[in-house]
Amino acid sequence: MEKNVKVHCLTNPVTMQSVANVLLAAGGSAVMAQDEQEVEEITAICQATLLNTGVPDERKIRSCILAGKCANRLGHPVVLDPVGAGASKFRRKKIGQLLQSVVPSIIRCNQEEASALLRAEDEKEFLVLGTERQKIEGTAESCQQDGDAVFSGIQSGGVESSLELELEKARRLAVRLAKKYRCTVCMTGEQDVISDGERVKVISGGDGRICRITGSGCMLSALCALKCGDGTDSFEAAAEAAETWRHCAERAGETVDEKEEGIGSFQIRLLDALSLKMEME
Repeated sequence: MEKNVKVHCLTNPVTMQSVANVLLAAGGSAVMAQDEQEVEEITAICQATLLNTGVPDERKIRSCILAGKCANRLGHPVVLDPVGAGASKFRRKKIGQLLQSVVPSIIRCNQEEASALLRAEDEKEFLVLGTERQKIEGTAESCQQDGDAVFSGIQSGGVESSLELELEKARRLAVRLAKKYRCTVCMTGEQDVISDGERVKVISGGDGRICRITGSGCMLSALCALKCGDGTDSFEAAAEAAETWRHCAERAGETVDEKEEGIGSFQIRLLDALSLKMEME
């Protein structure tokens, strides 16, 4: 990275330290102003803005809206991490207000959060817990078959076709969300799916233990913001961030296995792998 990119992180208080550390390890830095009285000033001196809705409250959302609108005016990239988007009516309402006010460059989410963002009153179909259902006059009819009843192009036939079906669902979900909000979507899961509504990239690899540390998604969102902040196209930035994160998880897993270490060491090795990778680039 040619310059030290500063990311204004209005992030989850549970993961503030992890987010700051991952940005430092990747060659950037974090500024974490939260109060409404200063968020616009801080946004103006940073190159990217990260809005994370974990542990939301009214003041936090107001600050996110102010910072996001300021970043939009300045032409700075905005990454939205809609943590727990479908968990409560309050979150759905506040994240909806945020998306009405701020134009994100990237939405970094998991499949459940993506489904929640698409689940509007006027929509007739949505994904729930990995199964596509039809919402007809307020009543959800569940599909009884997992194969061609949902997507006629994929025949049921064991584990391989089931994985293909799940990947196709994820692709469609990411594309729909990207088109709805006219941005890039970085959707994490068994495989990460990146889409800007036209292009789609699927990223595999990594290590499953990354799901056992707090804030792995928040840290990936920070990497997306960092990549955007140096002027990289949002689709390419999201893809590079996801590829980097999976690569680092894989390397961390190899080291932990070799040294017979536990999950605490995995988190440390993850940052080590990231900093070493950045030093080599």
